[in-house]
Amino acid sequence: IHTLFKNFYMGFFLLLIVSIGLNFIDQIGVEQMIFKFNQSPGTAYTDMNGYGSTLSPYYIYKLYWLLLGIALYVLSIIFFRRGVPDSISERFSDAGKAFTPILKAVFSISLIGFLSMGSWIYYVNNVANESLSSKELEKRLADWEKNYGKYEHIPQPRIVDVNVDLDIYPESRDFEARGKYILVNKTDVAIDSIHIDHGGFITEFGFEKPSELVLEDDSMNYDIYQLAEALQPGDSVVFTFKISNEPNGIFRNNSPIRANGTFVNNSLFPRIGYNPASELRGEESREKFGLPPKERMASQTDSAALQNSYIAYDADWIDFETTISTSSKQIAIAPGYLQEEWTENGRRYFHYKMDSKMLNFYSFISAEFEVAKDSWNDIAIEVYYHKGHDYNIDRMIKGVKRSLDYYTEEFSPYQHKQVRIIEFPRTGGGFAQSFANTIPYSEAIGFIAEVDEENEDGVDYPFSITAHEVAHQWCAHQVIGANVQGATVMSESMSEYSSLKVLEKEYGEDKMRIFLKDALDSYLIGRTLETAKEKPLIYNENQQYIHYNKGSLVLYALSDYIGEDKMNEALSRYIDAVAFQNPPYTTSTEFLSYLDEATPDSLKYLLEDMFRTITLYDNSVKEASFEALEDSMYTVDLEFYATKYRTSEEGKRSYTNSEGDSLTVDIEGRRRPLQSLPLEDWIDVGVFGVDEDGKETVLYLKKHKITEIENSISITVNKKPISAGIDPYNKLIDTDSNDNKRVLKEGKE
Repeated sequence: IHTLFKNFYMGFFLLLIVSIGLNFIDQIGVEQMIFKFNQSPGTAYTDMNGYGSTLSPYYIYKLYWLLLGIALYVLSIIFFRRGVPDSISERFSDAGKAFTPILKAVFSISLIGFLSMGSWIYYVNNVANESLSSKELEKRLADWEKNYGKYEHIPQPRIVDVNVDLDIYPESRDFEARGKYILVNKTDVAIDSIHIDHGGFITEFGFEKPSELVLEDDSMNYDIYQLAEALQPGDSVVFTFKISNEPNGIFRNNSPIRANGTFVNNSLFPRIGYNPASELRGEESREKFGLPPKERMASQTDSAALQNSYIAYDADWIDFETTISTSSKQIAIAPGYLQEEWTENGRRYFHYKMDSKMLNFYSFISAEFEVAKDSWNDIAIEVYYHKGHDYNIDRMIKGVKRSLDYYTEEFSPYQHKQVRIIEFPRTGGGFAQSFANTIPYSEAIGFIAEVDEENEDGVDYPFSITAHEVAHQWCAHQVIGANVQGATVMSESMSEYSSLKVLEKEYGEDKMRIFLKDALDSYLIGRTLETAKEKPLIYNENQQYIHYNKGSLVLYALSDYIGEDKMNEALSRYIDAVAFQNPPYTTSTEFLSYLDEATPDSLKYLLEDMFRTITLYDNSVKEASFEALEDSMYTVDLEFYATKYRTSEEGKRSYTNSEGDSLTVDIEGRRRPLQSLPLEDWIDVGVFGVDEDGKETVLYLKKHKITEIENSISITVNKKPISAGIDPYNKLIDTDSNDNKRVLKEGKE
């Protein structure tokens, strides 16, 4: 560009336009990297699997763009001129003279190579394989709903038994699976057809009763089989399937298998019935294709939705058995207990069987592993990890033990005889996930973490994440909510609360400020990024900032207000009542009713504020000072503001309750008065000092009943105070928690 435009500013401006424009080129329909200058597939390195299959396409695209770069460089050479610019005709004439045979050869070879590689890449991506633009994908999702949405509520049998043989070939990254489902008609009407929703693999389906394939949609992977004899209520039928992948290509993986560190789940296999989770999302997109508006999750009054858990729509609790084969150096793991292991034809085989009912939610992992073993009482603990990733194994095992201690004591017995943690590559995601007695755990979030024990504000997150995932063995794998609003309160919020309690026991109550502050800040950030509607906690629609962050904070705060024993007793009664239940499944409203029974009348406002509505505080310290008294006593004078308000789902604030009451106070120096909902709130007030090691200590922490916006409190302590504040541990949802606490000044102003 600077060769063609001698004006520096003009050249810089054009480069800026090109650089910015490349980021928005998708919006005009140019989405493939072959048309985006210097774009290439990304690469990511993991200790477990190296670069995987990403290097070849990366280098091919880089060579493709290098060839274009060489051609452009040759053009820059022949058009380059010093001094005063010539006319355009003179520039082209001079360029022709400078275009020597060597430059012509270099230009021709690079340009031909560029066009040839581009043609080949385009052919592989668009002709040999199907490639959908974002608009085409949107249309396909819309067509999916238009064509098959009418089948969402037709009666279908449920999966009650799963038996799968999975062959994993790490060397070629291929798989083959053979499976059998036992399907039972749990409805009160006869079922004459069975709908199969499946992925885009090579498939072969069949039934052990006469049936006919009456619809096969290969573009949307939806089949309908007509049974020769209708399946009567209570009757069962065996469904069999075979699945394998198309051969993998340079630019396209047709299989989720990795050379080392395969982690797949049962979404690989066919599903029974129409899956509404595959529908088009977003109000604008749905309107564009003539689809009606749709909530992210169904209402708790939706009787049809109550028949499904939020984990699966085609099964309740299942029997599970599997045999996995893999390469000779790898260990394969699935939920259940190892029944047999053997080697045949240079491959290893592992046979697992679960001894009790479990969710239709299971995983398969295969990699070269080292194994660390331990136990808690009669429960076996195993950690499968990549060689050299043993930094935090002890923390994870301790997390399992402390969790089993707390959860079995406070909630209910652990339903399995082992806990296994299995590492998978960080390229598979930066998360951990709990399946029955099995916890896949990314190397990115624990196995290669360096925990700084000297940092007082540091977090032992391998321990913390382990505690959360073990809690899921209760909160999801014993108690599972209906597929309606609020379902994740009983799984994610409860698991976060449970793990916080384990952390509190291990590291002390003072450490909770770090976790609660992080949860509060994450929730506040999340709600600012909400693109649809923020829901109250018990009606959340699988919104992570609500069920993870707000949920853990709210449940922890409630346990602090009503007492941990009362809280956990209520939770234990709830678990006893709904664990392993069949449809209709439990809801967050039912969950809250148990907490309501445990909450005294004076604190029931908390349930309204924390669970049923979106209520926020804006508490702040105005002045804070102390004076030394006789006998080494100190008096602390604290002035602070306390306000709270509610917001609608769209974020509109309200300072008035249902009776029309509110509080207002004019503050000198403020343009607007402070407003608040009426206050009858119990809020922590704390005073803090430091010990001889310089660590913060609690000198005073007590709940005060706050009824006014403007407040003054005097507190006497027996050690020199350093700081004081209102709600210092961030137990309330405060929009700015940084002004809740202040360093004390000595002497009154």
